[in-house]
Amino acid sequence: MNKKILYTILSVFLLISCQQENDTVLLREGFLSVSGIEVQSQTVTEVASRSTDDIIWTVELWKGNEKLRTLSTEEMQNKIELDAADDYMLKVYSPNYGVEKSWTNEEKGEPVYYTEVPFVVKLGETTGLKVQVPMITFAVSLNLSEVIGDWLQEYDFTVTAGDRTVALDNGDIAYFPYSEGVSFSYQLTLTNSDSETNTLNGDWGKDEGEVINTNTIYTVVYNWDTHSLSLKE
Repeated sequence: MNKKILYTILSVFLLISCQQENDTVLLREGFLSVSGIEVQSQTVTEVASRSTDDIIWTVELWKGNEKLRTLSTEEMQNKIELDAADDYMLKVYSPNYGVEKSWTNEEKGEPVYYTEVPFVVKLGETTGLKVQVPMITFAVSLNLSEVIGDWLQEYDFTVTAGDRTVALDNGDIAYFPYSEGVSFSYQLTLTNSDSETNTLNGDWGKDEGEVINTNTIYTVVYNWDTHSLSLKE
């Protein structure tokens, strides 16, 4: 047989074999594409949130109750080939995830981020995900801008949530781990220019209708007109 004809026949069989292999892959597999991971916007008033541009996310790929692997940055820049199934999940969290359980009274804490994103991989299709990761802690800030200056000579402010009490200066933020039914209380003791001392107290989350949410910064404000504290979120 002519060698040219033989090579032609072998090439045709090879092409058919490759096509069958590709068809088999498409019949049982699909792809995941992670186009971006970013911080979900926080509910916050009058307080600038900390920079999140430098967070190095941990991204875990799960199928059902089985952790398949931790995805690398390089993997997420390309399509990820997966078997077609409807029980996949990405778990995405910041490097400090879990540290909130060990914060002390001397630590103001920091934002902690975590999310779980279920997704489905369909036969021969690409599932695109863009993940927003919320702050799973909540925070309390102090705003004394209306009285800071000559009138306010000294003050002490503390906020308590659970078994942790943190002292704050004007503009500071304290972060707390969230749990169902959590509440916080706060106390401001101030001395004015007439050497008058007054102590004001407040709380949130103890009365019906008062709900504490994650991904939220609550700001305690001193109102000059009423000489009382109010809470904003």
